[in-house]
Amino acid sequence: MYTPLVGISILAYVLSAFILSARLGDPNRMRRRALILSLVALVTHVAALIGVFTETSFVKVNLFISLTIITFILSFLNTIRGDHPASLLIRPAIYGLAALSLVTVLLVPAEVGRPIYMTPIFALHMSLALIASAILTLATFYGVQLLYVNRLLKQRSAKAVSHRIPPLMSIEQYFFRLLTTGTIVLLLAMIVGFIYLEDLFARGQLHKTIFSIMALLAFGGIVIIHYWRGLRGRIAVYLTLLASSLLILGYFGSRFVRDIIIS
Repeated sequence: MYTPLVGISILAYVLSAFILSARLGDPNRMRRRALILSLVALVTHVAALIGVFTETSFVKVNLFISLTIITFILSFLNTIRGDHPASLLIRPAIYGLAALSLVTVLLVPAEVGRPIYMTPIFALHMSLALIASAILTLATFYGVQLLYVNRLLKQRSAKAVSHRIPPLMSIEQYFFRLLTTGTIVLLLAMIVGFIYLEDLFARGQLHKTIFSIMALLAFGGIVIIHYWRGLRGRIAVYLTLLASSLLILGYFGSRFVRDIIIS
């Protein structure tokens, strides 16, 4: 039922990514086409998710559906930044990731995975966790971009002085802003889970909980040391990549085992 919407969204994302890649050389080129395709991709993306939820009656939110939710939030947050150079530079990669996540929805039936009992508290916990994952993933994208621009500046490349390359300071400021916001949302998700959910340390959830706590401590440490001691640059980005790896292992690792291997 939702398959045509998924197909349209994938096509719109891919076409938009190609156009945006071409626009990196000329920001004013095909600007309107890129905007229209981006809006089509986002609208059909969320419509497809609604179709999935309707078909599964909200009792199956497997690994691939979760990934598709995260990539929608990621794409939306990046798109609303408009033509900001730092956002345009990473948008093709984000749209490509969104298209890939939608492909998995086509290939893997929505029924795959264990059913869940969707209480309001669990829905709040899951929503906060997915939003935090999207924001922190976006921060990681900006971190990688920070390394790239910093490398261009050190090599004194001609690209570094191009108007198409965003200023290093603006990238870094937004990177830490996203990192701080994502860490706060992740903390809220963990607090809701610890207070209201009883199975966080159950056998099937222990791996996820431990790695999520480690990721939260890592992200929180980066943010605290940044504001307290001025941590920045490559070390901050490398630590963010490590923290993101812990978060991926905690959430997607446990979901892959539960939804794919065991199920």
